[in-house]
Amino acid sequence: MNAVEQLRKVVVTELLSLGTMKKVWPIWKPHFQKITNGKPPSAKELQVIGNELYKIFKTTSSGREQSDVSGGGAAWEALICWYLNLCLLGSNTVVIKSKKANIPPSISHAISVNYGNFASNTESDLLAITFPDDPTLSVAFTGKHSELMELLSSVIESRFIETELGIIQCKTNWNDNAQIPMLWDLIYASSGFSTNARVGSNGFSHTKLSKFTYSFVTVPTVKPEKFKPTSTSVMRVKNLSGGNYWGLPSQKGIASNIFDIIQNNFSTSHSSYPNGWHKDISNEISTMLKKQNYFML
Repeated sequence: MNAVEQLRKVVVTELLSLGTMKKVWPIWKPHFQKITNGKPPSAKELQVIGNELYKIFKTTSSGREQSDVSGGGAAWEALICWYLNLCLLGSNTVVIKSKKANIPPSISHAISVNYGNFASNTESDLLAITFPDDPTLSVAFTGKHSELMELLSSVIESRFIETELGIIQCKTNWNDNAQIPMLWDLIYASSGFSTNARVGSNGFSHTKLSKFTYSFVTVPTVKPEKFKPTSTSVMRVKNLSGGNYWGLPSQKGIASNIFDIIQNNFSTSHSSYPNGWHKDISNEISTMLKKQNYFML
């Protein structure tokens, strides 16, 4: 397992060890197995899963109490991270839950927003990092986690302009939260501020990355048919640099299926599959299941 895949394993393993995920996974897992007939998912079945994430999530969504909302938000974020990493298995793109220990410092510096002496980071629920092609990342890695992050951080620092980054904000309530990604995307798109504010620190800036996107992924918690192309919540995220997605089939003018984020924002990762993603992804998943089923399929 190379360094990139080792990081993916760490991220997914930590996700599935969360208290919230331990509660919902026994309920969600049979739904995934039903779609795949208990076999390793094919490329087509992975896309079907993307259409079904709303229904699967709803099997454990209990209500609107604050504890339910916060717990549901954590579960939705973890589900999206799990799903995207499964679809990206074997590629140079890893989707990381925002945790300092798993994020190269240069990435954190690049997206920090500084106002005077106060530094703040976006509500980046998930970070999708596409690592540059580098010989040191293609060989097997067996060291400690600290050594893993040291290696990955070193590669990104030395090849920063070849690195791609996607910020993915995951929220269960679209109506209440749509303005947040809209405003953050505007901040990152700005070429300058009239106030004493700046984006980036320690010599790193998101503008120097090979590609940078900001996306919104929602369940949503209210009935999907209530959303129209003219709805305020829809209009707020209509022009996000990374797009607007949900756990349902794409609906023109409203939201795209979550699977589409891979083609739209992480297309560089497709070069990792010599025979094309549709053919190679099933082999990648089968190999993972035989060696160590850390996705708990």
